[in-house]
Amino acid sequence: MYTENVQKPDEIASSRATPFAPAPPDAQSMRLFSQYRLFLLAAIAAVYYISTTQSILGQRDATLFEVAHLGYLVAALGFIYLQRIDRPSAMVRHYIQNYLDIIFICLMMYACGGVQSGFGILLIITIALLSQLNTARYALFFAALACVLVLLEELIAKLIIGSAAADFERTAFLGSMLLLVAWLLTVPLRRLGNRQIPDATKDRAALDVKEIANLNEEIIRELDSGVLVVDASNYVQLINDTGRELLACEFAPLPVHIGRLCPSLMDHLNDAKRGGNSSEPLTLESTGLSVLPRYINLSSGGMLIRLDDHALIRKQYQQLKLASLGRLSASIAHEIRNPLGAISHAVQLLQESEHLNKQDGELLSIARKHTHRIDRIVEDILQLSNRKQVNNETLDLKNVLTDFGQRFITENRLSNNQLEVSAEDNVFALFDPIHLDQVLWNLCTNARLHNDDGDIKITISCWQSQHGQAILDIVDNGVGIPDLHREQLFEPFYSTHHQGSGLGLYIIRELCDLNKAQIECVEREEGAHFRITLGTASQMAA
Repeated sequence: MYTENVQKPDEIASSRATPFAPAPPDAQSMRLFSQYRLFLLAAIAAVYYISTTQSILGQRDATLFEVAHLGYLVAALGFIYLQRIDRPSAMVRHYIQNYLDIIFICLMMYACGGVQSGFGILLIITIALLSQLNTARYALFFAALACVLVLLEELIAKLIIGSAAADFERTAFLGSMLLLVAWLLTVPLRRLGNRQIPDATKDRAALDVKEIANLNEEIIRELDSGVLVVDASNYVQLINDTGRELLACEFAPLPVHIGRLCPSLMDHLNDAKRGGNSSEPLTLESTGLSVLPRYINLSSGGMLIRLDDHALIRKQYQQLKLASLGRLSASIAHEIRNPLGAISHAVQLLQESEHLNKQDGELLSIARKHTHRIDRIVEDILQLSNRKQVNNETLDLKNVLTDFGQRFITENRLSNNQLEVSAEDNVFALFDPIHLDQVLWNLCTNARLHNDDGDIKITISCWQSQHGQAILDIVDNGVGIPDLHREQLFEPFYSTHHQGSGLGLYIIRELCDLNKAQIECVEREEGAHFRITLGTASQMAA
C-alpha cells in the first residue's frame, strides 16, 4: 500500500504561472529544434563549401571552423538518434544539447573572427529559442554562460593575435543583448500571462524554429548553383530549384533515386567514389547542358552534390582572360609608343634627305607604312583599355547620320555615290554621340580596308522597328564575310585582312555594349551587312 502525492488543480496552475517553475522539455519542440540545427548546419556548409565569394566563415581559423562545424553536425545527428531510442532521459538530453549549442557556436564565431564577424546573431537566436524551452533561471544561466564564453574567446584572441583582434565594446553589447533577450522572453512575458502561457510559449517556440528552418531551406533553394543532398543509398533527399532546372525534373517527387533522376550523373558519382577524375564536365542527357559536378562527403554517409553551369564558368574564365590580356596589352602599348614615335620620326627625316636613292626611298616608305600600322594598333589598344564614361544623349539619328556622311566623304575624298545615307524622320535613340561616331567610322573604314579601298559603295540606313527601337543598317557591296569567319568576327585580335589589327570590330561591340545596344552581322549573299539595334530610353533606365 502506498500513497501518491497528487497536486490540486489550483496548485498546478500556480506552478505553471511562475516563471521559475521547472518545465520538462516538450518532445515536439525538441524535434523542431533538432531540425533547426540540421538546416542551420546545412546552410552554413552550403555557404562555406559552395560559395566562392564569401570571406567571413573561417577567416580567422578555417581548420577550427571545419572541426567545430563537423562536431556540431555529429552531435546534432547523435542526439536525434538518442531521441529515437529515448536514452538517456529527455531532461538530460535537453540540457546537454543546450550546453553544446552554446559551445559550438562560440567556437565557430571565434574561427570566423570573433564578435566582429557578426556571427553572434546566431548566438542570440539560439538563446532566444532556449529561453522558450527552459525556465527563467536556466535561460538566464545559459545566457550568462554564453557571455562568459564570448568574453573568454575575445581575451584569447587578444593574447594570441593582438589587441586589434579583440573588440570588447561589441562583446559587452552582445552580452547585454543575450541577457536581455533571455530575461524578456521569460520573466516579463510569463508573469503577464495566464495559466495557458507555458503551452503558448512552447507553441511559439515551435513556430519560431519552423520559420527559421524554412528560411534556411529558402536560402539553399535560391542558390545559383544546383544543390542535391543524396543519402547513403543514392536517394535524393533535397534538391533546390536550380538543380531541378538543370536536371529538367521540376515536378519529380522526393525522395527519388539519382540513377532514375539522371543516369549520367549517377555514373559520374560512382566514378568519383572509385577515385576517378571527377573534375571533368558532364553533359546531361535530359537538357543537353554541360555541368561541372562537385561532391562533398557528409558524415551521415551521403553526398552533397553541387552542379555549376560549365558554359557559364567558361564564359567567366574567358572574360577574366580577356581582362588580363587587355591590361597586359595596354602596358605593352604604353612602352611601345615612345620608341615607335622615335623610329617614325627618324624614318621621316631620312626620307627628306637629298642623297637618298630610289631603292632606299622605297624601303623607307615600307618602314614608315608599317610604323603607321603599329601606331594604329597601339592606339586601338589604348583606346580599348581607357574607355571613358558613357555620356548618353537623345540623338536625332537623321541629323547625326547626315553630318557623319558629309565628314566621312570629305576626309576620305570619296564621291557622293560611294557613301549614301538614308534615314527616316523622327527616329531617336539614347547613345553617346562620340561612341556612335566612332562605331560608324570604324565600320565604314573596315568596309574600305577589306576591299583594298576599291570602288565600293557603302549604304547607311536608319529606321524604326515595330517595338519602337532605332535600327541602323551599314551595308556594302564588297567581297562580303564568309560564314566561317562570322562566328569569330567580334573576337579580339581576330582579323581576315593582313593589315588589320583585329581590334576594330571588338571595340565596336564593346562600345555598343556600353550603350546597351546590340550589333550583329546579318547574312548576305553579296557584301557585308552590319545591323545595330540602339537602346531606347526604357532600356537605359533599366
